[in-house]
Amino acid sequence: PKPYVALMDGIVMGGGVGISAHGTVRIVTERSRVAMPETGIGFVPDVGGTYLLALAPGELGTHLALTGAPAGAADALLCGLADHFVPSELLPRLAADLAGSSVHEVLERYVGPAPAGALDGDREWIDHCYAADTVEDIVERLLGSGVPAAKEAAATLAARSPTALKVTLAALRRVRGLGPLERALEQEYRISCAALSSPDLVEGIRAQVIDKDRSPRWSPPSLAEVGAADVARFFAPLGARELRLARADSTQEVPW
Repeated sequence: PKPYVALMDGIVMGGGVGISAHGTVRIVTERSRVAMPETGIGFVPDVGGTYLLALAPGELGTHLALTGAPAGAADALLCGLADHFVPSELLPRLAADLAGSSVHEVLERYVGPAPAGALDGDREWIDHCYAADTVEDIVERLLGSGVPAAKEAAATLAARSPTALKVTLAALRRVRGLGPLERALEQEYRISCAALSSPDLVEGIRAQVIDKDRSPRWSPPSLAEVGAADVARFFAPLGARELRLARADSTQEVPW
């Protein structure tokens, strides 16, 4: 419930999205690169990322969640991950002015149009391809679209954790019916707990962060080998370890 202004200048990924994109006023610059790249380390978007991406127009959020592709300023605005564009060189003055004036008065002096993005022009193939029921069908549509950018997206998905891709798609589809952010966070907590015992998270961190060989060996290695039961275990109730959050606008007591 605490109002705050987030200056999303530069790389804003993973946890950076979690502490900024839920803000009251979210400002991006020409240097902003906003992304949830978790599938690249065998994980699933968390910190409310599935909630935010599920609210994006059409299937843009599905595209960003599965590929982990970064969104520039205009694309972040389009997807609802940010509210305003301000040139990065003006941020120090904007921050200083916030100390003496209301945020709305300050924004009027600094906000401007963002440089053109890419996603708006890609809506047709993104909405068509990512509306498919399964990750396998999404990849098939991407490869068969005849659009170079779609084929690049398919190549990106081929390098991601098959398990993480399927769990991410399921999480996005489920979260649309859960309601407020708190319910999404509870679902993400279940998924995160299950991921801690997944070989792909350990392997993804090894390949991307520790050894940096960029050659993860996923287990299982293909989409076809990830069954419905493998995905369902990420959403299994946690019993006594279940996370229960009161809504931010509620005074309800939560039974811990």
